[in-house]
Amino acid sequence: MKKTFKKVLNTIVDIIIVLILIVSILVVMLSLTSKSQGVSHLFGIAPLTVQSDSMEDTFYEDDLIFGKVTNDGDYEYQVGDVVTFPIKIGATQTYNTHRIVEVIEDENISYYRTQGDNESKPDEELQTSSTIVAKWTGKKISGVGKVIDFIRTQLGFFLCVLLPMIIFFVYEAIRVIMNIVAYNKEKALEEAQAAVQNAELTEEQKKKAIEEYLASIGQKPNEGNEDCVQTPAQDNTSQAEE
Repeated sequence: MKKTFKKVLNTIVDIIIVLILIVSILVVMLSLTSKSQGVSHLFGIAPLTVQSDSMEDTFYEDDLIFGKVTNDGDYEYQVGDVVTFPIKIGATQTYNTHRIVEVIEDENISYYRTQGDNESKPDEELQTSSTIVAKWTGKKISGVGKVIDFIRTQLGFFLCVLLPMIIFFVYEAIRVIMNIVAYNKEKALEEAQAAVQNAELTEEQKKKAIEEYLASIGQKPNEGNEDCVQTPAQDNTSQAEE
């Protein structure tokens, strides 16, 4: 029962470690793509946190939406597409996701007028294919956007990724050390048993020699291998049965 519990516990810990490693890799990849291409994305899909209620009831504040990266000057959008583009709020640059409500053609250049589904007026600035960075895929996860944003911060990355990794790696190191110690004890026991079995001693002397050797290495008799030492009574029983 104890061995089964330890095995299940070790399996759970291994799964958690793998999940943490996956999350940490994803966060690092998002950070790298953000620095190189402006919008964070994984394999062309940008996870974006909704910061306002301007698009209700299509999606809501704090939803996590997924946009296909389309920062291509030749990409053509249609009325009804929900697109993401950079805006400035004060001195801070962020992203806005609104719906295209009108396409304006002017000298081979398409301009796109956008508006939030929950707003009565369109946005002041027109967008082009060069300013739009992503188009919403229609996929979203409700209510987890702020959690993802927190994990992307230095404090969130440390608390949610690095700290658990450190704890689990320490646990794994302790587990490895314990396994090595157990293996060495088992090997020492086998060597002691082989030595006394080959020696010209009585069964009582053999048993006593093994017990003394185990005591010298800090292991109790029969610990880890209950069948390694047989008492004379056991041997006599076997001989009687023969």
